[in-house]
Amino acid sequence: MTQPLRLLALTHSLGGGGAERFLATLVNHLDRHSFAPEVCAATRLAPYPLASDVPLTSLDYRGTLTLPRTVRRLRLEIRERRPDLVLSNVLSTNALAGAALRGLEPRPPWVARIGNAPGLGEPRLQRWWARRCYGMAAALVTNSSGSREAFARCYPETVGRLRHLPSPADFARLDGLAAAPAARRRGADPQLVWMGRLTRQKRPDLLIAAFAELAQRRRVRLWICGEGPLRGQVESEIASAGLGETVELLGFVENPFALMRQADLFVLTSDYEGLPNALIEAQGLGLAAVSTRCPHGPDEIIAEGETGLLVPPGDAAALAAALDRLLAAPEERRRMAERARELARARYSVETVLPAWERLLLESAKREVGGGVPSPREGEEGFEGGGEI
Repeated sequence: MTQPLRLLALTHSLGGGGAERFLATLVNHLDRHSFAPEVCAATRLAPYPLASDVPLTSLDYRGTLTLPRTVRRLRLEIRERRPDLVLSNVLSTNALAGAALRGLEPRPPWVARIGNAPGLGEPRLQRWWARRCYGMAAALVTNSSGSREAFARCYPETVGRLRHLPSPADFARLDGLAAAPAARRRGADPQLVWMGRLTRQKRPDLLIAAFAELAQRRRVRLWICGEGPLRGQVESEIASAGLGETVELLGFVENPFALMRQADLFVLTSDYEGLPNALIEAQGLGLAAVSTRCPHGPDEIIAEGETGLLVPPGDAAALAAALDRLLAAPEERRRMAERARELARARYSVETVLPAWERLLLESAKREVGGGVPSPREGEEGFEGGGEI
């Protein structure tokens, strides 16, 4: 009988972010007859729970000065554990995995996942090092078809090993979290919700500018869920616009899904993405959405005019107008919400996406695919479950 594949999954942390949520969801749901997953986190932050049979080890990364020590610790973990496959998650941990695996013998097969828009916002040194290491990878995985195309332009030498697989969403778990009490909503005014790190990529400044314009047209409220380096700037912009009574800056919210259940619209304002998990989750929980049509992902998640609206990146007036349109049309918004729930769950649920991930991991480790799951065709780069339905 074949032993389960020993998978060592590497992440920066299990803190509050889409990439971290992807990894926790993946390892928790892998078929235990085929996989024995373990997780190495560069840091120890771990609000996303792991299954009880998934060991978690911290590499105790504490900043750039500790990086050489972190690489040595990861190399030692790989030598001692002798995994059948290493999976790394996003550019920083791809660079870390590449450094630990380089020159290691024997070297396990490696799958590198790319979680953000290639070539946009990437630290130059990390990108330079990743380019030197990606040649070792058995497969490289982007989470949207748009980011796959961009990655092929940035790293043309990887095209033959490049795949596109979205992140699996655990909607059964999200439904339970969404049902939890959350006595946040005040009054009958329409409620918007925004979720993300307070960074330049996510453009909270655009959110505040558009909301200020919208608030001149109608009574409306906004929840901002997230923390980050721009918190002080966001607080200042809220105060300067006189929005302190209608905008709540909630910081990191452990269970934002209970708030999504109470909201009327989800808003995403990013300049670039990979495939935003928060947007998938909001749509799957039955929220119509207004998002920037940024590279990459929102236009693959939102069916324009059917589950939400897309606007040009950086255009506060267009964002305000789109929000105003849907707030003025509750029946249209309700139909969008119902269709959003249907489409997101069909495309991105664990049940839809996980088999493709399991197949890729087994093939990358040169294990035969079992259970009647067909192998991909030679040279296949797409995700069969991600098309229109």
